[in-house]
Amino acid sequence: MSKSLEQKSAQAAIEDMVHWLSDEHELGKAPAKIEVAGEFDYDDCHYYILKYKEKVLGKWMVGVCGVDEDGTPCGYTFSEFEKYEAATAQEKCVAMIEYLKSYWKNRARAEMERRGVTEEEFAQMSDEEWAKKGDEANAREQESGVGKRQGFVLLSDASFDLERLVEDLKADWKLLPEDGVERKDGNLVFDAGNNLVAVALMEMPVPDGEAEYFAAANYLWKEAVETTKRHKAHLVVFTVNRDNDAVAAGLCFSKVVSSCLNQKNALGVYTSGTVFQPEFYQKACAGMREGELPVGAWIYVGLIGDENGCCAYTYGLSQFGKLEVEIIDTKRTPEEALSFLYMVSDYIIKNNMSFHDGETLSFTSEMQFTITKSAAVHLDGETFKIAY
Repeated sequence: MSKSLEQKSAQAAIEDMVHWLSDEHELGKAPAKIEVAGEFDYDDCHYYILKYKEKVLGKWMVGVCGVDEDGTPCGYTFSEFEKYEAATAQEKCVAMIEYLKSYWKNRARAEMERRGVTEEEFAQMSDEEWAKKGDEANAREQESGVGKRQGFVLLSDASFDLERLVEDLKADWKLLPEDGVERKDGNLVFDAGNNLVAVALMEMPVPDGEAEYFAAANYLWKEAVETTKRHKAHLVVFTVNRDNDAVAAGLCFSKVVSSCLNQKNALGVYTSGTVFQPEFYQKACAGMREGELPVGAWIYVGLIGDENGCCAYTYGLSQFGKLEVEIIDTKRTPEEALSFLYMVSDYIIKNNMSFHDGETLSFTSEMQFTITKSAAVHLDGETFKIAY
């Protein structure tokens, strides 16, 4: 590589790292300082070791950027925000490179599984055939109804202050337009962006003791069953996204439910396989104002303990077209398992992630867990098991 090309590629590496760090999901801004701290060749690619500071007086952190033979960044730009140390910088960079290679390999295999294609078939497949398999997979997901949400707000009596809900939706989430709201027989129907929303009062409890049964699963709310037994009526909240966007439907649904819980007679909300306490659900939804996903309101994490350790499972990922996840007989604490599955669920939903059997789940180059796909232990059908 000529000297001029070396200078050009080093500058390109710096610019690419600045661009990567500026993403809202990473540092969220350009670093205060950044410079090349070294370079090396690895697996037929040239890499630059970059050190940068978030703030002028902050610590140096290490990142890596790979370039091709023309000095153009080739997709291996990454940092785990670890402290830069000259003696271990290259070793850390190699670990990050291997992490990226594993990540993209896993994503490719997961997409093959989603489309129902083996690696051998993929190797012989034309672009047109691959695209057709993608269209078929999308059609299956469309038919699964992932863009729909339904839940039940439990009420202590058969009253519903519709006008308060209208005002709360405007004040809390700016959801309702000034017109276009249909009020019929004490119920509410309206459009919120590309979502159709309906809220209907049912002057009776949820049938067959269903809400009480699932309320017993809420180990975070001791009074869940007792409180649920007091409900005499309920609101049915229904949202459907016209683009079958599961996340958009979920966000809209949670905003409407959160505002419904402002009703003076609201006792709880039956959704995602349990009955949530109003304060818990609304707190989980509050982060939406800052762009966070209300995973705590979307996913129920079941916990089961015995002499073999702790088991945990998710309930709610299927609403996003994903298999549920289980942890079997971990020696970690229930609190650790709960927190971990919330983190995994957020990761899956936020990134529209699909796993594949035999994958290694990697949050960092050092935090890695084996995934297997098999018959569920505590649920129906198949689940992904994470060796946590």
